[in-house]
Amino acid sequence: MEAVGKFFSDPSTTSEKTAKKYGGKTRVSVGHVKDDERNYEEFGFCYSPFDRFLPGVFLVVWSCGYIMDIGKMYSFESNKFITGFLCQTFMRLDEYPTFMFYDKACVFVRTLKNGAQQNKLLHKMLYQKIIWVVDRFHFRNHSRRDRFCMENCDARSFARLYQGNKPLFNTSAAEQCAGWFEKMGHILRYLDPLQADFFLFSMVDMRNEQLSKC
Repeated sequence: MEAVGKFFSDPSTTSEKTAKKYGGKTRVSVGHVKDDERNYEEFGFCYSPFDRFLPGVFLVVWSCGYIMDIGKMYSFESNKFITGFLCQTFMRLDEYPTFMFYDKACVFVRTLKNGAQQNKLLHKMLYQKIIWVVDRFHFRNHSRRDRFCMENCDARSFARLYQGNKPLFNTSAAEQCAGWFEKMGHILRYLDPLQADFFLFSMVDMRNEQLSKC
């Protein structure tokens, strides 16, 4: 299984006029975050009932390409968001994957380890039940000086992921899925919450149905 965050727009690259108007923060529709109003300041964005803006989505994808879950992101993907979202996903499924491929796995697993040592339940669940691995596409860009990453998050270190020199799983399934979503970014960005949810989940269902027929 693989996870990836896909952004339809980078708030750091907004125009000078927009950045000045919103203080350089991400614009998000109030409706998109109505369940998380208490976290407005924590997310660090400006909100308005008129600027219907959704920065991106976070995907959880099986290595075959089947989309298992999808969540709306209101700011850059934080460890707190990922931890809560993944625990919610796996508890609903009532099962955990053996391996999880993530481009920032070596950073994220450190957060989980620290949280587990502090006896935080959600961190402990993800740290103890899942082996975190950096996908092959992003691993080549990770620093060779990071011994923790090289020794613990390299897919080649796990015999179960390979048959000889041939990888058994597509570790870039989520990245490929994110590329598919990117084509719909201009549509999703400015839909209101109900329209965005309907369009988003309808497209996911259609993609999964096509994959199930393969």
